[in-house]
Amino acid sequence: MRHLVTGLLLAASLPALADGKATLESHSAQGSATMEVSWAGDDLRMDFPQQAQAGFMLLKDGKGYMVSQMQGQTMVMDLAQLKEMAEGMGGDKAAAGLTDQQASSVDSLEATGEQETIAGLEGDVYRLQWTDKAGNAHDDTLVLSDDPQVRELMTAFHAYQRTMTGEPDPIATELEERELGMLRFSDRFQIAELSDETPQADIFVLPEDAMTFEDMMRSAISE
Repeated sequence: MRHLVTGLLLAASLPALADGKATLESHSAQGSATMEVSWAGDDLRMDFPQQAQAGFMLLKDGKGYMVSQMQGQTMVMDLAQLKEMAEGMGGDKAAAGLTDQQASSVDSLEATGEQETIAGLEGDVYRLQWTDKAGNAHDDTLVLSDDPQVRELMTAFHAYQRTMTGEPDPIATELEERELGMLRFSDRFQIAELSDETPQADIFVLPEDAMTFEDMMRSAISE
């Protein structure tokens, strides 16, 4: 699951959101994934067309959820609970897998003077040096833009990231202060398409007939 949310841990933020849709590409040691992202106001939904079995992720009313199918039953899982459960089952290994993706500090962020066009938008190339929570140093190339919609998309991502980690991301905070959004993060994350189309409101509604993880556990115990 980690490679599906790599981009979410590397986002910028902005005070107000509009509406839009985007196709994103993320890459990690675990593989590549295409994400279709829709957002309206403070709501965000991510679908994974290459991995339909993964269901979709939803940010609603400030909380993150994963909605999927399990044994023919729709399941809704709170992402904060899911993270705690994964760490509890995986112990130090699971924690290490997360800390090498999360920044603890931004050491420097400098423009190179070069430009790059991504998804039809021209951005400035920056060199980012940062340290992750495991203490490892990183040196990456970013393509950043002050385009309002790019910043809006990154805002939604940063809000989603906070539902998973419970804290702001230093890279996101740095970009927020500079009023920049992210078009590309090294070879890990890139916007492929971006539009200002307003998504249908019903895609942000949690299914009414879904079971929670607690429901499934109670059902298993009672059988």
